[in-house]
Amino acid sequence: MAVNPPGIYAPLSCENNADLTSTLANEGVLDFKVSISTDLNIIFIGDSIASQLAQAFDSAALEPHYDYGSNSIKGTFSYMNKGKHICITQSTIRGGGGTAYMRNNGILSSKSMIPIHQCKHGSQAWGADLVASFLDNHHPVDKLPRREGSGRSFNAAILKIPALGWIKDIRSVTEEKIMEAINLVGKYFGVETIIISTLTFSNNVKTLNDWVGIQRVNKMIRGIARNWESSPKNGLGSVRWILVQEFGNFTNQLIWTNAKHIGYDVDLNFSVNGWEGVNADFLLDKFEQVSKFHYPKSKPMVCAKRPIGSNVQSCMYNKISPDGMHWCTPTLGPRYSASVACLLGCVYNGELGYGHLTERENFNITNASVFVCEDECNQRFMSLVPVDNEWIDDSVTLYSRPT
Repeated sequence: MAVNPPGIYAPLSCENNADLTSTLANEGVLDFKVSISTDLNIIFIGDSIASQLAQAFDSAALEPHYDYGSNSIKGTFSYMNKGKHICITQSTIRGGGGTAYMRNNGILSSKSMIPIHQCKHGSQAWGADLVASFLDNHHPVDKLPRREGSGRSFNAAILKIPALGWIKDIRSVTEEKIMEAINLVGKYFGVETIIISTLTFSNNVKTLNDWVGIQRVNKMIRGIARNWESSPKNGLGSVRWILVQEFGNFTNQLIWTNAKHIGYDVDLNFSVNGWEGVNADFLLDKFEQVSKFHYPKSKPMVCAKRPIGSNVQSCMYNKISPDGMHWCTPTLGPRYSASVACLLGCVYNGELGYGHLTERENFNITNASVFVCEDECNQRFMSLVPVDNEWIDDSVTLYSRPT
């Protein structure tokens, strides 16, 4: 039995929103929960959306009796009287492993590292003290152990590039910046595996050029992963695996399917290469802007029914996105969490798992098999393909096995 998703990114909620469209409500698409057990130590790094997704993963990996509010969330801040925003979490999870989350609204760089971590809105800095506290398995305030094991490193990091908005110009995202972030995560957190999520659409996409830029960055992420070169002899601090989580593909399929249902003329053939860039102008059908502090929401992204008329400022909201930026974690969380577990399984589970990468002659063979596994994980979970019926059972334990 999985823990119910905490329903946070506070203070947003989708609980009272309209039910999913008939297509999205089909059996095996979004109607299941996930239970995860692992002895891996995993850190999630990114903006408030990454915070949501880290919580979704925790909800699948924490024991049912776990007191989430008092034992996991270690750092929050208030902003614009909208309740607590999470910036630090740390949990011991089912299987003896641990998770942590570090909020960061920029792309990690050496220049943005500071001695003392700042838990506040908009901060793109990251603190050396917080890194040390994560590695010591305790939070700097109470000094109590938070994860089992004595290792001073994480196995894996789930890295999310901040959304457009924190990044003012999508053209500023370069391969060099992403590579620096990867190497810093390896150096300071000791991870050997990094999963990078592809970027998604949001209300901060103001022009089609912005949308084209996001597709360019996603292509860049895939290229970095495919061309990554590392040796098993490099030791701690050397990232051996870069895997891609096609989160952008998944959320795009959700938005496109919802748009079709509420009356937009869109093509749902997701097998065509580059489909998300074709006739995508419908994404920019937005509410009228009422505040300079918030970009208007995209109607096909947030609406359960297409609003009619001009000067529209609201609609009947769906269970995909509460605000045009964040996601409804009870809806998307299970597929997201299953995807992370599956991708990690590509490296750590099975006969060709990470533990066998001790000989150079085995390295390239395993490298190819991991990428085959990565593709299968993305096709299974980062899409709207229904999950196999035999998987929906409390007694079934699934994991990836490279072939």
